[in-house]
Amino acid sequence: MARYTGPKVKLSRRVGVPIADIPKHTGKELQIPGMHGYRGRRNTEYGVRLIEKQKLRYHYGMLEKQFRNTFEKASNMHGNSGLNFLRLLELRLQTQVYRMGFAKTIEQARQFVSHQHVFVNGKLVDIPSYTCKIGDVISVRDRDASKGIARRNHYEGAPVPVYIEPDIEGMAGKIVTLPEREDFPKFFNEQSVVEFYAR
Repeated sequence: MARYTGPKVKLSRRVGVPIADIPKHTGKELQIPGMHGYRGRRNTEYGVRLIEKQKLRYHYGMLEKQFRNTFEKASNMHGNSGLNFLRLLELRLQTQVYRMGFAKTIEQARQFVSHQHVFVNGKLVDIPSYTCKIGDVISVRDRDASKGIARRNHYEGAPVPVYIEPDIEGMAGKIVTLPEREDFPKFFNEQSVVEFYAR
């Protein structure tokens, strides 16, 4: 199972938006690939939906099969499929570690979890795709190596979403409610993703 490990700016250029919170993913660096880009080329309706899907998939660092399975799970839940899908993506453990500021990128958060630096409700969890729930307390493992990584990433100043109750001194955070639409990144249209998979 192959996972993309190359420069993230290439993915950002491919979809035209900064998919990672990295300073160089802005401005001129995000021009469409190629000497002249795709001048005069009109995208089809399918192409527009595909790009919206890829923006979301690249941002959360997921493979296609894993991403599609998550969508199918959201489709079987009660309520709005698009919002349920975003919530499942956002409540993945690696995403929560990133949102709390313990890692600088979602990719680093994935490694942070798989290298056994994270506790959920006092128990070690090393599965990045683990789905968190309301009431779960996510904390950094109580050892120097784990805490050192979080400190180097300056977790204290991280812009934590409102659905997380941070405990800065305890290097932890508690999920107090489900994330709403305003808590997600603004550079994609989830309705296009729903339409892409519903075609």
